[in-house]
Amino acid sequence: MKNFLKQYFRVDEQHSSLKNEVIAGITNYFTVIYLVLLVPEIIIGVFPGALDVNGELVGENFLYGEVTVNEMLVVLTEASFIAAGIGTLLIGIFINVPFAQGPSLAVGTFVTYTVCVNLGYTFNQALAIIFISGICFFVLSILGIEKKLHRAIPNNIKFAVTAGVGLFIAYTGLEKAHIISNDKNSIIGIFDIMDFGNAYTKDALLALTGIVIIVVLLKKGFHGAIFAGKVICIVLAIPLGLIKSVNFEKFEYTLSLSKTFFNLDFSGLIDTSDFSKGIFSFTTIVILVFSICIMNVFETMSTLIASKNFIKISHEQNGYVKKRIPQILEIDAVSSCVGSLVGSSTISTYVESTAGVVEGGRTGFTAVITGILFLLSVFLAPFVAVFPSSATATTLIMAGVMMMNVIKHIDFEDVADAVPAFLTMFIIPVTKSLIAGISFGIIFYVVIYLCVGRRKRIKGLLYILALMFTITLMFLPK
Repeated sequence: MKNFLKQYFRVDEQHSSLKNEVIAGITNYFTVIYLVLLVPEIIIGVFPGALDVNGELVGENFLYGEVTVNEMLVVLTEASFIAAGIGTLLIGIFINVPFAQGPSLAVGTFVTYTVCVNLGYTFNQALAIIFISGICFFVLSILGIEKKLHRAIPNNIKFAVTAGVGLFIAYTGLEKAHIISNDKNSIIGIFDIMDFGNAYTKDALLALTGIVIIVVLLKKGFHGAIFAGKVICIVLAIPLGLIKSVNFEKFEYTLSLSKTFFNLDFSGLIDTSDFSKGIFSFTTIVILVFSICIMNVFETMSTLIASKNFIKISHEQNGYVKKRIPQILEIDAVSSCVGSLVGSSTISTYVESTAGVVEGGRTGFTAVITGILFLLSVFLAPFVAVFPSSATATTLIMAGVMMMNVIKHIDFEDVADAVPAFLTMFIIPVTKSLIAGISFGIIFYVVIYLCVGRRKRIKGLLYILALMFTITLMFLPK
């Protein structure tokens, strides 16, 4: 079995080992698990009456029929794990790359607040829209849209995406560990270093301690340093009282996935009562499908660009991943259709799974390990949330730091190139949106190059992208 796995996943060819892949797979799981759990908490907002005026769950409220909010949250959580598990296994087994897939938080938020809350579509109609977008995404992948996009996007923007993703991941880690926080005036502050009785202060100090431990282990050449640091944080969290309590009551129901499985509603997407209303509703659906498609394409491309650049700079091994990018996008599209069929959001390749790459994951066996853990989590949903946020935070922060290495490849000498790159790199973390950062970068690149007389250096596809991103920005959740 060991030899079969090494041969099938080409472990030796990628200068890795099964041990490295297992550690990277476990690291990916614990790094992205919060996203898989967070998406259902967002999607539950599509149901009227699920949240009170303060945005808190009203667990015993009935949504429809005899289904309560708590029961639906359990179903959505299971669907989220199933979709993540299937998508991650597909990308590992068939594409042989070390990435994790799961429900997209960006698309989940977009669907909840734009498609359902603002535009009035039901949850089941939203699933139908996601399914359509998955099919469209697959067609775009078959047509080789990725190759054309890669040729059109300037290198400075690509490197800026990697650096922006690094900042975004590190920022997320700092927030999760409560090292930084936003107050009611949206001012970023740091934790109270003297309040040792505060759980947030303990979390922050534990995360910072974990980072120091990881750096020391890395400098000593200890393989698996990031994962080891995570385990040490979990162990130290026990005497500090940081192991989280979970409301097990909302997981005690006998679940019925039939509430979401294959429950798409295509009726009502197009208003056929009047010609003008029909045109308007059709146009709306087209824009929504396009917006979800473009989010999915660039969420996945951002992950691939970031990982490819990191691997290239660190190991000169990016050729293998590069050849499989079109296939990755095709799997993304198939997984998105699966996600809608089981009752979850569009499935995308998690940018946070670069943590597994940083940990040494180079093959699909990393993804297989992560995918199996996702599927097992269907039965262990209430337990995966008990781990301290500081443990996940150390992985995110260290992955972000290492990805910032690409910034030296960005040409800041030429201000016409520097400004679009800076906007891309800066807007991604501050808005927590890959799409917003890439949109501003591409739009300003086109505008600035036109204004400085470099029209001939703009690829034709960039004009189309700039227009599409302008439209997409109008529909992003505000």
